[in-house]
Amino acid sequence: MVTLQETIALYNMKFNEKIKTLRKASNMSQKDLAEKIHIHVTHLSKMENGHLLPSIDIVQRLMKVFAVSADNLLNDNENSVVELENHELNEQLMLINQLDEDEKNALIKIINSMLTKKRMKDLLDGKAKF
Repeated sequence: MVTLQETIALYNMKFNEKIKTLRKASNMSQKDLAEKIHIHVTHLSKMENGHLLPSIDIVQRLMKVFAVSADNLLNDNENSVVELENHELNEQLMLINQLDEDEKNALIKIINSMLTKKRMKDLLDGKAKF
């Protein structure tokens, strides 16, 4: 089965455009999505129009609904690939690959949460753009 993130090019889109694109690709109305992420439809409308920034909690809910990473949701740069020249990090990634699926999923949730927090802080501090 092809996932939404495989069929939709999310790069070079602003956050609000990504939410709208993902919602439409999922055949959801604003009301449907608002209910799924437990917010009022006007709140979602303001986010989709770029008039309101979501909380970290809402970003995490959107990640779950659309099965996308925080990086895919928040980063609008196509060249966001990390080059691993750090040997220690390479070694750690090899060890992570040896974990069972539950352990990997738990670790991914922790990492995504930390990355989402960092991106939101950068956005709020004006260091990153939508």
